[in-house]
Amino acid sequence: MSVQNWQHGRLAISTIAATVLAFVIPVAYRDYRIFVSYGPNGVPNNLFGWIVAGVLLRPFGREMFGTGPYEHKIHTGEDKSFLPSGVPLRQGGRPVVGPHVIPQRQLSQTIDKGLKEGLMKEFQAFASRNLHLVKMSPSRLEKQTPALFVTDNVSGTSMSKSMDSEISHIHGTSDYSVHMVLSPADCKKVFESEWGQRHALCGCSITRYITKGKVLRLPEEFVFIYAPRNEEEIQIVMQLVTASVKYMTGSDEVR
Repeated sequence: MSVQNWQHGRLAISTIAATVLAFVIPVAYRDYRIFVSYGPNGVPNNLFGWIVAGVLLRPFGREMFGTGPYEHKIHTGEDKSFLPSGVPLRQGGRPVVGPHVIPQRQLSQTIDKGLKEGLMKEFQAFASRNLHLVKMSPSRLEKQTPALFVTDNVSGTSMSKSMDSEISHIHGTSDYSVHMVLSPADCKKVFESEWGQRHALCGCSITRYITKGKVLRLPEEFVFIYAPRNEEEIQIVMQLVTASVKYMTGSDEVR
């Protein structure tokens, strides 16, 4: 190869690299800004956390809206619903949810401070009324926000054991959406009424490394419930929390 050809080849490679970087860097920066906007969560809210959540874990993300996994379980006998009635259709369509597998957060249809305080007040009051079934502690999954756990003197279900007893948590440092574990029948109702979606890592064993072995695998019943936009929707979310507690504790004695 002549020196001239080598120089032309090197110039071409440099041009291609510069073009790729000119495209990739702005896209990556916008993605990083979205990640940081979530606020404190279960992974560091910094460049390291973004590399983990936005780069390393993204290929593990799975489909989040289909009801097939629940229909299969319902048909094989897991058909019990813990909701008193059908879940009303959520108006306005689904919100935009961030592109990262963790944390799972809303980017649209966000709610004001008063509604956030109202939801948290209801959540805490529910915990206080049901100390015979649940206790409130920092979430083992989110770390920065309170969660309901099966209390120590209740054996709970096999599902609660797979979740290290964690039932539900509010994302109290950001959008006030809610994660909870629901029965397959109730998951199907929630999805069909557009109240929520699965976590992107459901069914993936990578969570055993994120939680240091406490949660070996997120079940398909671990769902993301959108933040309530008014007082009526707060009550709907609390109905879902009630159903989650019944499912995870194996008790109907919820107050």
